[in-house]
This record gives sequence, C-alpha cells and structure tokens, in this order.
Amino acid sequence: MNASSDDRNEAHSPLIVRDQRLITSCAMDIIAAVERTRGIPLQPRDRMALKLLTPKNSALLVREKQRHLGCRQISFDIKTDDLGLGSHQLVPSGVHVLNREGVWWSDIYGIGRFLWNLYSGENPQAGMMRVLERLFKFEISGLFGPRANFSVREKTGTIEGNVLPDLRLYIHRREGSVETSLRKLIKARAIFRPKDLGLQFDGSENGRIALLFGKSKRYAVSFTMQKI
Repeated sequence: MNASSDDRNEAHSPLIVRDQRLITSCAMDIIAAVERTRGIPLQPRDRMALKLLTPKNSALLVREKQRHLGCRQISFDIKTDDLGLGSHQLVPSGVHVLNREGVWWSDIYGIGRFLWNLYSGENPQAGMMRVLERLFKFEISGLFGPRANFSVREKTGTIEGNVLPDLRLYIHRREGSVETSLRKLIKARAIFRPKDLGLQFDGSENGRIALLFGKSKRYAVSFTMQKI
C-alpha cells in the first residue's frame, strides 16, 4: 500500500530535465508551433535565443507528460559617445553563422536590441557583463572604462503561454543599457568591417559594423550606427 502511494506521488512530482536534446526539441517545437498558429515566424532574434537554450540557461520540467520550458533573458542596447564623432546607437541588424564550407548564413535580427539568455541563478547585471565580455572578447573594465554607464533597468516583461497541448513556455525578460565609445571598441579590436569577415549584404554596407563571438569565431552580429 505504501509502495503504491509512493509511486503515485513520484508520478505527480515534477521532473527536472537536463538533457540537451530534449531542451532543443522543445525549442524547435515552439518555433514550429508559433509559425503554424500565427502564420508568420518568430523574429530571428527570438528564434536564435530559443535555439541557444541549454541546461545552463533554461529549465525544463516534466509533470504528468506536460512539459514546462522556462528561461530568463536580458535585452539591451549599446550607445557610444565620442568627442568629434558624436553619439550613436549600435542597432543589431543581422545574425550570421559561418558553416563548414566557409559560407555565411544570415538572417535579419528583428527588433534592434541585443537579446541573450541568462544562466540559471544569475542576476541580470552579472549576466549582461558576461554576455558583453563573451561578445567582445574583452574585460568590461578595459573595454568600457570605469566611467561607462552600465545599467540594468527595473523594467521587466514576462511571456507565458500554452504553445502546444503538452508544452508551456515561460520567459522572464529584463532590460539594460551600456554606454561606451567607438574608439574603445576599435582599440579593443572588438568590431570589424563586414567585408573583412567576408560578410555580404544586400544594398549599401555604409554604417554597418560586425562583431564576432563564439569559441571558434563562427558567429557574428552585424549592426548599424544610428546618430542620436
């Protein structure tokens, strides 16, 4: 009697799943389901954020065959201010992946703000610092300087909904902002001209700059400089 009761309790208790394949499968299910039900796909930056979910930056709980996938994200913009050059906002305009054949796959970025996943248990301030250091391959103190404005606002947004009968999605998003200078970015070799990386765009490349990230430098984000 006690054994069967324990079995029932165990069946109803949530199971935390750490398997990367199952997390990726859920993310792909969400991407496909949203496009099917809305008639239009998710924005590229949201698709990318879902595809980059791992056991480190998300949580997958399974209870009674119902999947609950949740993650925390930081969305931020980067502004520069240089004497003689003026103030600019660096607006993300594309995501790019270099395949094994040495050819770039590219997609538009969507709403012009950076969006990255936070690690589980990581506070947004530390998370944004980690993301920036990974993007620019440079310590924050060296790249942005002690006087740089680096902040995470209190504004938050929560996305929650039933995507499929057996799949529920939870996203908690925070907003931040970084101020630096173009001179510091160039000095740190954090930004490149797209043509130096072999990136090609439809139309003019004027005002377009790219940054690389990833261990093997196989990913890039391009952005345009908009005068403030």
